[in-house]
Amino acid sequence: MESYDRSITVEFKYSGMTIDVSLSGLTDAVIEFFDIYGTIPLAGKQLCNITKKGNGRERFSELLKKTGYPDDPEGFFTEILSAVGSGKIKKIKPGQIEIPHLMLMAILEKVLPGHGYISVKDTWQLEKVTHLGVPEKDREQLQKVIETYPVRLSRHTIRQMLVSKDVAYQYLPFIEELDAGGHTNTWIGQFHDGLLEQMYQNRVIFLLNMSCPVYCRFCFRKHKDSRNEKNPAVADVKKAVRHVKDSPSIKEIVVTGGDPFMNRVNMAATLDGLMQVDHVQTIRLATRSIAYYPDLFLENESAYLKYLKQKNFELQQHGKRMEVATHFIHPDEISPESLEIISDLVNNGIAVYVQTPFLRDCNDKGPELVRLFSLLRGAGAELHYIYIPCSPIHGNSIYWSPLSEGIRIASYLRAHLSDRVIPRICTATPIGKMDWYSSGWAVEKVKENENFIWIRTPYTPDYFKAFAPLANSLANIRVNGEGTIDIQYMAQIGDESFLHGPRPERGAMEKKPASSYDIERLTSLLINERQTGPSIVDTGHEELLRLHETRVEINARADKGQIDYIRADDRITDVIISSQTDAIDDLYYIRPLIKKLKGIPHVNAIRLLSMKFNYDPQAYTRAVINTLGDLNTLCVVNPLRLEIETWFTLAREITGTHAKLAARLNNKGITVYCNTALLGGVNDSDGHIHSLAHAIRKSGMEFHHLYVAGLPVQHEWNIDHPVDSYDVIDIATKVRREGSGREIPRYMISTKLGDVDYGLTSSFVHDNKGTKIKLGCYDLSYYKGMDKNFEFPKGIFARDDGFPVVQVPGLVKTNNFPVS
Repeated sequence: MESYDRSITVEFKYSGMTIDVSLSGLTDAVIEFFDIYGTIPLAGKQLCNITKKGNGRERFSELLKKTGYPDDPEGFFTEILSAVGSGKIKKIKPGQIEIPHLMLMAILEKVLPGHGYISVKDTWQLEKVTHLGVPEKDREQLQKVIETYPVRLSRHTIRQMLVSKDVAYQYLPFIEELDAGGHTNTWIGQFHDGLLEQMYQNRVIFLLNMSCPVYCRFCFRKHKDSRNEKNPAVADVKKAVRHVKDSPSIKEIVVTGGDPFMNRVNMAATLDGLMQVDHVQTIRLATRSIAYYPDLFLENESAYLKYLKQKNFELQQHGKRMEVATHFIHPDEISPESLEIISDLVNNGIAVYVQTPFLRDCNDKGPELVRLFSLLRGAGAELHYIYIPCSPIHGNSIYWSPLSEGIRIASYLRAHLSDRVIPRICTATPIGKMDWYSSGWAVEKVKENENFIWIRTPYTPDYFKAFAPLANSLANIRVNGEGTIDIQYMAQIGDESFLHGPRPERGAMEKKPASSYDIERLTSLLINERQTGPSIVDTGHEELLRLHETRVEINARADKGQIDYIRADDRITDVIISSQTDAIDDLYYIRPLIKKLKGIPHVNAIRLLSMKFNYDPQAYTRAVINTLGDLNTLCVVNPLRLEIETWFTLAREITGTHAKLAARLNNKGITVYCNTALLGGVNDSDGHIHSLAHAIRKSGMEFHHLYVAGLPVQHEWNIDHPVDSYDVIDIATKVRREGSGREIPRYMISTKLGDVDYGLTSSFVHDNKGTKIKLGCYDLSYYKGMDKNFEFPKGIFARDDGFPVVQVPGLVKTNNFPVS
């Protein structure tokens, strides 16, 4: 491969721009890409399989041969850049080999270097800065769109848009935005005073800055009036802080905008002011710049990141935590820079939560979400919400999907994603969020307007009295027979079998309270007996359990055969390490085991089962914490995330010692996940679980799974002390209404064929032989994909649709309502 330098001329058809690019610069960019990012998770299977092993130069030489350009990098780059310059956004496939998105970004950073953002005022400027065409027949209407809904793009997103229709779909204006369907505002903000908005009793919003470096076309604040609203001043921030100080029920502050990070003065006044308010527990900073304008955090030697880390340390000294909330929609938005920012924040004790709007024809099929969430998880992010549908705002109809499609995506994700990265399926109604099939559902269509449906929410009229009596007088709400509010929501249901009607009254069922002795015995069982499910298929290894397509459990002393099994199946992303006593007792064996697993590129997370975190937190000495920190690798390339998994039953078990330990682990980038078994007469009330959820959140841990039924301890106890499915909905309703959205667990049922979500990826099957559920996410082919000899166990049968039905002992239904 010749290395002498000359230039390649790139001609952009629509902007008329001509650029000469150094051939050696392009070559160096691709070689560097192979050397640093040329792994399967980042570069894809096809590229890695055809270029095999070797250094970057050797692998690039192999790519040239396979694409039909042996020793001809000039021809290779000319074909790629001609495709880019044509303005036709499409996959680029020289020699039928698709060039991965991140490699194209490395090339385009040489062609169109630079940072910053550009406000677009007319269609001619749009063509010039994006190098993409505007059809003449659409030019007049598109100009109206730009004047109605402002357009702003970063140079980073412009490079992405040139080779990804799924990125361009989010930021380029389109004439369908002139469609009058939809709302001017999609939520009410029941209390509004200056920069402060309050929608929930326990948290408020600070709007620090009204503009963003990039404008998403689906944003619920997309109107020109919102974009051009005057930014608040420091005096406004101080006024909002005083309001919070005078409102002891407010525990969390969501700092947003626009992008609040664009207003450093207001950000500083907010953090410094709230730091002094005793009852504030969490400050949540919202930004999408991690995805579309990472230079905001990385410029000036990552000055903003250093500032945030310092402020987080100060907040911790005041007993508070900082979090960052961001949006990612599609894997083509992932960049090394965005992963670097996430890892840096999480490694320094700042949790990063990702929310994902569900966009029709962009991320609504499933595989793209699996790839997106897997990459973000390796960097350290928590995957929190998928919003269905996209905001019903003016000009957004192109993005809307029927609700049934968004609900169904949960089954695909449950089957093919790690349980750690399955977001909650959520709808943001005008009076607050609800979670599908736990705290809410679709009731019926609105008779007077075919564009709306009634949604059952977890909120009550009394809930709003303390801060927003306006909510009780709205014309689009009604109080249902339960006493919660149904609200009219603008959406199509799609499949009408997802309309479930009102919830009936509770059926009669006697409850037996547990004694102190019973609770102590059950706690001992949880400490001493393994609670995860059995192996769902035969692995050929007695001590290797296949719990899911993506997840296995091995002992700390796993042998080579078990490691080879994991290495041979690239669907396995998560490895659980258990021990005869506690994972912390077996670090001598776990350290070399993790080093072996780190050599398997598709494994990106290790979880250590540790009940000592619960009952003996002092076992986590400084030396243990440092050792765990050394084993945790949150990074861009080949991450291997370390997690602690433990169990709690009641809020009173959680102490300040647990909070201090969780903070120390968080500051090493290690997240602690808590599971809970719902036990009849012990903790199966909304009050118990709400208190537990709040205690877990306050202590800096993640409430992962609330198991409704199916665990060994539940098989033993709940047979005689059954849990009423009606209580599950009451619990979910209270936790959503009274707590933080970050406190909400996934409501799960454990079965011998794997875990399923209560109501969302499972459904009740009615007969007279006990409570049964259909597993809506797993069919026979799913299991045969892991074990070709698999057959359903005796007593389990598949329905006509191919999904198995299983018995659920200890869970009782007292009515035929589909949800509870």
